[in-house]
Amino acid sequence: MLLRYASSFLFGLLLSVNAAAAVTVARVPDSGLQPRLVNDADGGLHLLYFKKRLSAPSAREGRLYYRQYDSVARRFSAPVQVSSTAFDLQTFAISRASMALDGNGRAHVLWYLPKQNSYFYARSNEQRTAFETQRSIVSSYNEGLDAAGDIAARDQQVAIVWAAGALSEEASRTVYARFSDDGGATFGDELRVGDPDLGACACCSLATEFDTKSRLIIGYRSALNSVGRHMQRLSVHSAAPSLAQAGQTLRGDYAPLSPLQEWELSACPLSTNDFALDALAEPSLVFETAARVIRLPSTSAPSAVREPATPTRQKNPAVAINAAGQVLTSWGEAISHSKGGGLRAQLEDAEGNLLDWSLEGEPEIPRYSFPAAGVLPNGEFLLLW
Repeated sequence: MLLRYASSFLFGLLLSVNAAAAVTVARVPDSGLQPRLVNDADGGLHLLYFKKRLSAPSAREGRLYYRQYDSVARRFSAPVQVSSTAFDLQTFAISRASMALDGNGRAHVLWYLPKQNSYFYARSNEQRTAFETQRSIVSSYNEGLDAAGDIAARDQQVAIVWAAGALSEEASRTVYARFSDDGGATFGDELRVGDPDLGACACCSLATEFDTKSRLIIGYRSALNSVGRHMQRLSVHSAAPSLAQAGQTLRGDYAPLSPLQEWELSACPLSTNDFALDALAEPSLVFETAARVIRLPSTSAPSAVREPATPTRQKNPAVAINAAGQVLTSWGEAISHSKGGGLRAQLEDAEGNLLDWSLEGEPEIPRYSFPAAGVLPNGEFLLLW
């Protein structure tokens, strides 16, 4: 999913695009792993993370927890349990959980358990003090589930998106979705929304977010002829009042590909991607192509983040954008499926120029984890690792 916040027009006018917003860099509370930061429509910042029950390095069992950031006290609230049952930490970043906030304040969480071949969903009450009992959310199109899905919310619409199909036939896999227009109380049928002729990379997670016209934007890696692992930007829309009511009027359009979205590869890259809403509340995407992290803004051409100091793979990007249009992009370098790698980040202005800011020290992302980026109500950034 990704990162939602309310633009402040006055703040955008007052903050010079040449002055870098402050960035607070910190470990995840509770020594948590696999953090996801999400902004709500009022600018509040919310955290989802996995906490192991035991601190021993070999321990894996734990649960998902939710916290809200208190911008006055500058700390997170007490944790709220999300997952009804404990489960083993997923050691691949492509299996991470995701969260979205709807217009009534409910938090919606989706996570993937490979051994059960299932996606689980839970939503909070409107005060976010408790979560309902988790429920399995996919049953019809669950062949070949191999990576995380994603969840998005806008007003009372909630969308759950995933990729499925035979693992041995990546070239014919595609993307599916379920929609709710009552805040997650009920969901419609499982629907195919992607083009099966493009395929869908089996071991790459995807990302989704609503735009200002309530179209659902999906970023996912295709598997064209099993080698064309290009980053696709799919827009799902309908003239109906909501996607849940669309029926046969549901449509999907693909944006043209740029060279920085194309990746010819006969192996599976185990990649993740992330959306943030920009200063116009339009989805901006970050992803990996050929070991480099790429930013794809909603209204301009894609560009790569800065090159690593030594040749290595850049992976698991996260992005946040404040009301002035400044963009914080973070990622890991020199990683494997279990090693978090070195934390890296850069800060740009609204025109894509690097600002005078850099990380202090050389933080090392914990094993099995990755960074998360979010925006505080005053326009400053929070970077967790």
